[in-house]
Amino acid sequence: MSDKRVNLLFAAGGTGGHLFPATAVANYLRDNYKDKVKCIFIGTENRIESIKVPEMGFDYHRMPITAFPGKNLMGLSYPLTFISSITKARKVIKNEDIDAVICTGAYISYPPGLAAKRLKKKLFLMESNVNPGKSILWLSKTATKIYTSYEKSTKFFDPITATNISCKGNPVRKEILNPKDKHASNLEYGLNPDWKTIFIFGGSLGAKSINLAVEKYLDDFAKLKVNIIWQTGKNYVLPATIPHNVKASIFIDDMDTAYAASDLVVARSGATTVAEIAVLAKSSILVPLPSASNNEQYENARMLDESDAAILINDGDIGKRLYDVVRQLMTKDDELNRMSDRIKTFARPNAVKEIAEDIMKSILPQSN
Repeated sequence: MSDKRVNLLFAAGGTGGHLFPATAVANYLRDNYKDKVKCIFIGTENRIESIKVPEMGFDYHRMPITAFPGKNLMGLSYPLTFISSITKARKVIKNEDIDAVICTGAYISYPPGLAAKRLKKKLFLMESNVNPGKSILWLSKTATKIYTSYEKSTKFFDPITATNISCKGNPVRKEILNPKDKHASNLEYGLNPDWKTIFIFGGSLGAKSINLAVEKYLDDFAKLKVNIIWQTGKNYVLPATIPHNVKASIFIDDMDTAYAASDLVVARSGATTVAEIAVLAKSSILVPLPSASNNEQYENARMLDESDAAILINDGDIGKRLYDVVRQLMTKDDELNRMSDRIKTFARPNAVKEIAEDIMKSILPQSN
């Protein structure tokens, strides 16, 4: 490898689904290349990346970029915000002597991606969902390499970009890749080891439709002889009393323990969740977020449902169907096992390493 340190700028954030694949790759590079690679991040002034990235010890630069506010008075000033963000990204690329920019999608990626193009820097794109977002599509024709999570994603891109697409999978955090023991995880949660466990979650804010469905069927779940780990999110108030077999909390820090204890997952179908349940071979009921900007959660869930690797229930139907579907699955070990086996085919446990090493190889072809 060349003696020159490689400086990489990651444009990622807005949501954990866009941030954590980037931090997984950055952590791998930091762990394996030490001082030969420096990973720097750029993102918003106040979203998840502005907190998590500095906590991880990476340098962080803020842009004024926001999602487009719509056709209103705030929208009139958006071009200035956008141009200012490109200017900020250009400044960071020049001052930090950046060799390549890595974008993971959403509005945060577009200004740094354009800045990379104008400064003739290598540009790598990481798409986590089946159907790519607008920023990834807009930047794809000038990208050095596009990393997709699923082979099916290729059909959404212009044929001109096809030769630059490489399906590596969606990078998953290191702690998820090293699952804990199921029995130990059951003990940690104080669960009945003779019962199956359902892990229900909807992100840090929670999923209203899922929470209301669980609340509706609490008494039924109490009679079903199952353990339930229920992460409600902060936008939901628990009922005054809940059954003893339901372990509820606003937020779960150690997702790996909850996953390890579970036999069935009920969740949204964001890219990170889909990648995690795939590498862990978890049977699941997926409830796509209907307001997802590109309908990506529905496409993620539909892909798995059509392959009998998960069960898709639309957001508007979860209140009517959740209990019946769960009850049936709890008595059908063969169906749970079949979903577990089939979702394994979507797992890419080596995605982090493969993407990180391919980026390094593209920047330093002589490296091993």
